[in-house]
Amino acid sequence: MKIRFLIILVTFTTIRMASQNSEQGSFYPLIKGQSKTLTWYKDKYREVIKDTVTLGGEIYNHIAQIFPPKNTIDIYLRNSNDTIYFYNTVKKTHMPFFGIRPVVGETIGNGTIVEVEAKLKTPKGKLTDLLVVEMNYSNGAQDTRYYKKGLGLVAVKNKNKLICYYIADETK
Repeated sequence: MKIRFLIILVTFTTIRMASQNSEQGSFYPLIKGQSKTLTWYKDKYREVIKDTVTLGGEIYNHIAQIFPPKNTIDIYLRNSNDTIYFYNTVKKTHMPFFGIRPVVGETIGNGTIVEVEAKLKTPKGKLTDLLVVEMNYSNGAQDTRYYKKGLGLVAVKNKNKLICYYIADETK
């Protein structure tokens, strides 16, 4: 009995570690506890991957976008069959949002992949090895989003103007 428990524990730990390693190599990792700072126009906000929740019968990662002093936007994403899905809490629908294995020219959800291994200069430095996705929304809005493996979203351009970018955490 102890040997079975040990085998199950080792198997579970190995699967979990392999899952986290593959998430760290993803352009849209959903690793609980991951946190990063971004700008949004002139404001800074923190994006934190919280716990999982069940919505519409599926398990989603709860991502909190925390804008000081007390404004939080909650979004819900999940990975299924190499696609990131967004849960629309108003319409209560699952919407394809992002492809895990990017192919230039491919459209998933609202986005079309336009470049892999791109570079982008921001006020905080140069970002490299980026995935570039052009987004076209149902309301007619458009933007270009930049993703980095292991971090996810790192920049957004609207009308060729940088409106959002990643700020690396300073280590002391």
